[in-house]
Amino acid sequence: MAATVVRGDRRRRWALVLAVAAVLITVPLVVSARPVRVGGVEPLRLREAILRSGSLPYQGYAEGNGTLGIPDLPNLDQVTSLLNGTTRVRSWYASPSSWRFDVLTAGAERDVYGTTNGEYVWDYGANLLTELIGAQPVRLPRAGDLLPPDLARRVLAAAPNDPVSTLPSKRVAGLSAAGLRVRPADPDTSIGQVDIWADPESGLPLQVEVTARGTDRPMLVTRFVDLSLDAPAPEILVPTRPADGGFSVTTAPDIVRELGVGAPVFFPDRLAGRSLSTSGLAGVPGAGLYGSGLSAFVVLPLPRNIGGSATEAARKGGGTELSLPGGTGVRLSIPPVSVIVERSTVARRSYLLAGLVDPAVLERAAAELSTAPRSGP
Repeated sequence: MAATVVRGDRRRRWALVLAVAAVLITVPLVVSARPVRVGGVEPLRLREAILRSGSLPYQGYAEGNGTLGIPDLPNLDQVTSLLNGTTRVRSWYASPSSWRFDVLTAGAERDVYGTTNGEYVWDYGANLLTELIGAQPVRLPRAGDLLPPDLARRVLAAAPNDPVSTLPSKRVAGLSAAGLRVRPADPDTSIGQVDIWADPESGLPLQVEVTARGTDRPMLVTRFVDLSLDAPAPEILVPTRPADGGFSVTTAPDIVRELGVGAPVFFPDRLAGRSLSTSGLAGVPGAGLYGSGLSAFVVLPLPRNIGGSATEAARKGGGTELSLPGGTGVRLSIPPVSVIVERSTVARRSYLLAGLVDPAVLERAAAELSTAPRSGP
């Protein structure tokens, strides 16, 4: 009986993890009073330099401030806090295969290492080093995703042809930074603009501000407070375990099995006017991605025992009940995030739909999906 309860708790926990992970595609601001003098940098050239900055080493301390007001979810305080408050991160980056970031909280620390052999997590409070073996088809959004270099490159890669313009330069972490504004051209995305400041010579992003459409204040600000463009010492990037510390190993496929999405799932070719881009999102065969760029959205089937808890979480978060042609649903909109959890009586299946997209688009997709058969036409 105990084993059954534990397994049920795990499934509910991972259902909520996926709900948050699917929509996450993104402090006191320390600004120097000294004048900033950066020569004019052509915005297209700066965008290309930012996209090429993935190989540049750096080490520094960054702070991110999120004001989305996403409701607290059970066992997900580390995720919701990324978008609801201040996140403090110390980072060291040598290359895409050699990096480390430490998440600093009151009286605690959690260090994540990326190496050629895989990823490691050191939990200071638990005195435990964990090795993750294999690829991670699905993982929690984490503090490292909000570091300015990572967030800026993801945004620009998702909007490769959207118009960009020059912003006034500013001083960030003691460096003179050139500014770039991206205004998404897709009318269906809920992102109004993304402002990026980067080192004009290397293109390394130093600060990112994300603003939802229809608002004039950014809902996410992440910036370096202290930064060096020197490569970190190699020993800093090697995970070590104290003599009295514990060690564990986790394999990525275990997470996939817990999610219960491994069985083949039928996805319609189009939803809300968008074509199915892939039915194997992030390596998970049961997750569909519709459209591209910043207005793409995810569709994920939920196992029967998980759909109910995901629906209840959306209701408790202030969701709105929906009556769909082939079922029911709950819509949760926290600009710029839109989420729908639906139950299709036609397919006898629950689905999660999420994205940085206009709620009307997601509701149209949910209505069409509710009438789709379980195993295709």
